[in-house]
Amino acid sequence: MNLDIGKIPDQAPRLLRSRARVLFLITVGLLGYAAAGYSQAPPGVEAIRVVESPLIESVPLTGSVVAGRHSRLSTEVSGLIRQLAVDVGDSVEAGAVLVELDDELVRIDRDQAQANLLRVRAQWQDSERRLREAQSLRDGAIAESEVRALEAQERIQRAALGVAQANLQWLEAEVVRHRIHAPYDGVISARNMDVGQWVAPGEDLMGLVATHPLWIDFQVPQRYFSRVSESARVQLRFDPHFEQVFTGSIHRKVPLSEIGARTFLIRISPPHNIPALIPGMATSGLLQLGMERSGVQVPRDALIRYPDGRVTVWRVSGASEAGSTGTATEVRVDPGISNNGWLEIKSGLSAGT
Repeated sequence: MNLDIGKIPDQAPRLLRSRARVLFLITVGLLGYAAAGYSQAPPGVEAIRVVESPLIESVPLTGSVVAGRHSRLSTEVSGLIRQLAVDVGDSVEAGAVLVELDDELVRIDRDQAQANLLRVRAQWQDSERRLREAQSLRDGAIAESEVRALEAQERIQRAALGVAQANLQWLEAEVVRHRIHAPYDGVISARNMDVGQWVAPGEDLMGLVATHPLWIDFQVPQRYFSRVSESARVQLRFDPHFEQVFTGSIHRKVPLSEIGARTFLIRISPPHNIPALIPGMATSGLLQLGMERSGVQVPRDALIRYPDGRVTVWRVSGASEAGSTGTATEVRVDPGISNNGWLEIKSGLSAGT
């Protein structure tokens, strides 16, 4: 639909060839074009019908990609670092050895415990044999008190055997704890020690970040908490692919407001077709929330804003069908919520005008 702006004086009623009463979409640039009085053919002017539709509020968000797991690895025992198997940026599999501590002394203790276990087991077996022999000779051949003594000795040796076994298990576990293993698949994100350094339990030695699963975290103003449901959708843009728009679903809504910021966390499940996501990547989001009501909406470019705060649109009335003419008038409106380039008009326009 085209309108010859060059034939219409500024601030005069506009004519539009249409039979429906529609909203004039005149941008500030086109008004300037008409005021300049250029002689060449002016561009066309787009017009749309004013309709009422369900309102959706779009909430802009800023967040980042986060890893489902991020650990600061430490050692369970004190010791001297003997070997480093990985460095920053290395990919590792669950169970891989990352760091080895010097375990020479604890291995010697373990070997001694193994030898002691053999000795204690032999003593227990001997006491058990003597007890069985005494029990077979009970018919007056051996005193009852002697049998009771042998029974007590067997119980003592059996208990000593249990202590020796537990001590060996302890030292074997100590040997294992002189190695730090990867708890899951991931990438080494930090390294805070080197070979020859003495380390103790609780020290931050190494960072490990899982590359799967990945989530997108946004902090949302708390006034939207009751309106965010798990069925809501979020439009996503990522810095390396900012020209592309992806759609994510809400994985978790955390009902805990950040003190001072008055926001709460929503965690988004990203779609599977996003290439090369990495933890820490900046993300822009547009959370779409249903208003549970309808209203008049127009494109954002249809509004003309004045320095004194007035907001207007151009409305064409009196045209009922294609080929007929109508009158264009400037109407003051009160804009409401925005959604993806469209604005709600709370007053000044109604559906069908």
